[in-house]
Amino acid sequence: MRRLLAIVWLTVLWLVLWRDVSAANLLSGLALAALVSLWIPTESQHRMRPLRLLGFVGYFLRSLIEANFVLAREVVTPTNHIHTGIIAVPLPGCSDFVVTVVANATSLTPGTLTLEVARDPEPVIYVHVLHLRDPETARTEVLDLAARVVAAFPPRNARPGEVTR
Repeated sequence: MRRLLAIVWLTVLWLVLWRDVSAANLLSGLALAALVSLWIPTESQHRMRPLRLLGFVGYFLRSLIEANFVLAREVVTPTNHIHTGIIAVPLPGCSDFVVTVVANATSLTPGTLTLEVARDPEPVIYVHVLHLRDPETARTEVLDLAARVVAAFPPRNARPGEVTR
């Protein structure tokens, strides 16, 4: 059933992108959607919670806007307020999916860059921070981001209300 819904959704998306509902577009969209749905697994370790996902996206966009303003102010002011540093943020118990989303969201935010992700024995991401005043505050911000990702995409085996990473 999920695969059929994915094929229908991808075909509709294909038609919207082409802005033309023709037999050729419909057939090519169905064929492409069928190939994509066979190539990509439908089962995931995580489920999606739409409201929590909206909360994560809103939090991320707000962080993105704030970081852009801080960086823009740094560029236009004559004084230098940069205090760089590298922090290690352990993410114990986080799945590869959560670690990937956190590392990419961190790198997308101006002023921070994920340098490395270590997986042995537990995941740890190393983040370069442009304005590092307090390492613990910076770690807390990354951990807050991880908690929001886990809330938006909890593991399938987690019970409702259970906090897991």
